[in-house]
Amino acid sequence: MIQKQTRIGSALAVAGALTLGHGVVMAEPEARSTLSPLVITAPMMTDPYSVVTDTREPRLPLPAHDGGSYLKSIPGFSVSRKGGTSGDPELRGLGGSRLNILLDDTHILGGCGGRMDPPTAYVFPQAYDRIEVIKGPQSVRYGAAPAGIVRFERDSPRFTTPGVEGFASMTVGRFDRVDAMTDITAGDSLGSVRVIGTLSDQDNYKDGDDNRVHSNYNRWSTTGILGWTPGDDTRVEFTYDRSDGRAAYDDRGMDGTAFDRTGYQLSVSQRNLTPWLAEVEAIAYYNYVDHVMDNYTLRQPPNMPMVSYPDRRTVGGRLSADLNPLPGTWIVTGLDYAENEHRGNQLMGMDAFGWRSVPREDTASFTDVGVFMELEQELNRQSWVTLGLRVDRSEAEAEAADGFGGAATGETERSTLRSGFARYEYALDALPFNLFAGVGHAERAPDFWERRRVFDLDDETLTQLDVGASWSSPRLSGSLSVFYGWMDDYILIVQPGREDTEARNVDAITMGVEADATVKLGTAWSLTGAVSYVRSKNDTDDVPLAQTPPLEGSLSLDYAQGRYFAGGQLRAVARQHRVHDGYGTIYSLDTDETPGFATVSAYAGSELFRNTRATVGVDNLFDRGYAEHIQRGAADLGAAEERINEPGRIVWANVTTRF
Repeated sequence: MIQKQTRIGSALAVAGALTLGHGVVMAEPEARSTLSPLVITAPMMTDPYSVVTDTREPRLPLPAHDGGSYLKSIPGFSVSRKGGTSGDPELRGLGGSRLNILLDDTHILGGCGGRMDPPTAYVFPQAYDRIEVIKGPQSVRYGAAPAGIVRFERDSPRFTTPGVEGFASMTVGRFDRVDAMTDITAGDSLGSVRVIGTLSDQDNYKDGDDNRVHSNYNRWSTTGILGWTPGDDTRVEFTYDRSDGRAAYDDRGMDGTAFDRTGYQLSVSQRNLTPWLAEVEAIAYYNYVDHVMDNYTLRQPPNMPMVSYPDRRTVGGRLSADLNPLPGTWIVTGLDYAENEHRGNQLMGMDAFGWRSVPREDTASFTDVGVFMELEQELNRQSWVTLGLRVDRSEAEAEAADGFGGAATGETERSTLRSGFARYEYALDALPFNLFAGVGHAERAPDFWERRRVFDLDDETLTQLDVGASWSSPRLSGSLSVFYGWMDDYILIVQPGREDTEARNVDAITMGVEADATVKLGTAWSLTGAVSYVRSKNDTDDVPLAQTPPLEGSLSLDYAQGRYFAGGQLRAVARQHRVHDGYGTIYSLDTDETPGFATVSAYAGSELFRNTRATVGVDNLFDRGYAEHIQRGAADLGAAEERINEPGRIVWANVTTRF
């Protein structure tokens, strides 16, 4: 029989924490976690609606340098390529603000009106301990999210004796690719100090047709975390994040020359207050993004220099409580608050070189206050039900002197948004098999990028049915998930010049399936397959819903015996003919049909000595020239003339060590 662990209950089972030597006790991850394979070729669903993956395990293809490129390896995700970095991720064909991305449970929003810097652009994956993905509207704890939730999380260490723990990684590859990161934690029973540093650099790459793509980038980040643990059940933690970089973009006429982020976070948690009050946690945070883009620093200067320099300040907080009022009953309840203020300016001609002396001007501000509750009730030893309800009060104010999205200065839009879900899960006695069925409803207000086109758009809602199964045995494990959703007032972006509006609401239907399975072929070999498919329709216009990814699948053969490991992966993507030319999302527009393609990657490695691994690999082994279907066509200036091809053959090497 499967041993059931509740999502809420396992998060509070601190007695089962993992001890990592030197007296360090790391907090147990939420959700039903399983040991990762030696090399991650396709992160497996831990149940049919969620994935938890260790960012520091070796992975195929080439280890990711930002959050979007990491998510691309998870079945169901696609990424809109812009250049070498900062791609916009989407899940099940839904991205942007439909996908709630959190960094240690805090929000960060980019400044660029053309999505040069989505939240994942500020993430170096290995600077976080793990990533949790909740697919579809199956949680309300982290905001209303039609597509789902992505949480980049760091553990909070507890030292029982003085000690030092660390992790380091180095990756080198073709096109002068260099990634480096170090994470060192030292502490004792009273607290800890953690320092994380990352650097990522790459030159312009060549595609499989030997064409050079304008795509070079350089990014760095530093993080400092101070933790105070005056008692076994008390923790106070302060986090400081700082990062910057530059990036060339092949899909538009400007490049990003600054991605300057400063972030602060203070969290306080207290466990075991009473027999029924398991934990109370409070978080306050501040994130500031200073973004600059121009057309003369990273490319040949044109006759008309241009510069744009927006910024965004995001502040917020969260208060939550975990309760266990009765045996088998777990409740998480709380409230959260977030507000962000956007400013910007742009200059042309010779004035562009003196932009530092010209101040930014207010553009728009957004505020959201939400309250939520999730209840998980164990019905018997085999089944349980989870219910969630959330209410948000959202407000948007146009502040630009010349108007914002057609709104007058000072015009305000307010919304009351209601979201919720109900999920039933059942564990079979006779088989290692779990079943689930859930219905979820998520409402969201138009975001900055949508309102800057049309300020008074209607709120968007998704009601979705999810059903699925997961199984686990010594030889076979896997998951299957099927979903069907109704979208009311879906916000469709329109290419400028096609209609008398640049955004409007439509009704739509989305449906799809995701599956993965691993078969052990003996003591050393395993075979893993994954497939994802989405089909969506714009009912209002009776056409396919723009920016829907095609059918995709992968098959991996892996070997691990003793100190050595090796394997390969075949990834195949079908032709996509369901397009709506000139329509799409805030990050990408449909242009034309895309042909199918297949690529092969391979890797081999060894444990050099205790806790140190070396891996070498090759991506796009046959140097195939191809492009993904999801591409940004410039949503402000019209669709890009040509698609951006993916990199050609890349040979790479990676070394990681824990100490």
